[in-house]
Amino acid sequence: MSPEWTQGRSLPPSRTCTPAARLAAALAALLVLAASAPGCGQSKNENRIKPVTASLSIQPFTGTPNPAVFLEKKQTTGDLVTVNVNLHTTSNIMFDAYTLEFHYNPTLVQVSDAFEINSTLLGDCCFPGDTSCTPCQPLCEFNTELANTDGTLLIGIASPTNLATGSPCQTANVSMDTTLLTIGFVAASTIDPSGTRIQLISGPGPGTCEILLGLADQGIPCVDGNATMTASR
Repeated sequence: MSPEWTQGRSLPPSRTCTPAARLAAALAALLVLAASAPGCGQSKNENRIKPVTASLSIQPFTGTPNPAVFLEKKQTTGDLVTVNVNLHTTSNIMFDAYTLEFHYNPTLVQVSDAFEINSTLLGDCCFPGDTSCTPCQPLCEFNTELANTDGTLLIGIASPTNLATGSPCQTANVSMDTTLLTIGFVAASTIDPSGTRIQLISGPGPGTCEILLGLADQGIPCVDGNATMTASR
């Protein structure tokens, strides 16, 4: 670029250039500029990278087995799918803790920070290292960071022992379908139509899906409805 333009000066007008000639020259310049510009709404849109949109299919829970823990899709927002983990029962169930274990392909799926526990059951979560917790808040642990590396998500919710009574601080008592918690999964990339599984691993066993009372697994099975995520742009 010439010094005249970089310093903010322009060339003096030509004395031989009439107003009509200047107008014609300006129109010609505009036509050249328009011809070299991208087509309206074409190249710009073609070059734009579309965001990932996820979808999760889950077979509807039929009520069998009874009782059972099952998954229910809550909503989809862009690349995020939120899922309710529900306890199904038609009789009375008491528990003071539960654990969940999910397996997924971490190169395709990541667990998000969209996490909400049903605090009406055992209370609000107390996470490790939180010094503001009260002695009877349920202890909540989940290995999100490691899970997004190795694809094994472990969640544990447990009511602590009341030191004065020696019993759990709080025991949940449910007799109908109840949401235990809501969790979000994010599509890390596009996922072909065959999809990738998000598996809820049933117990018994450490870290698996269990509903517990006094540290004893009550043998309630867990089903995931063949939860499968796909994602496209």
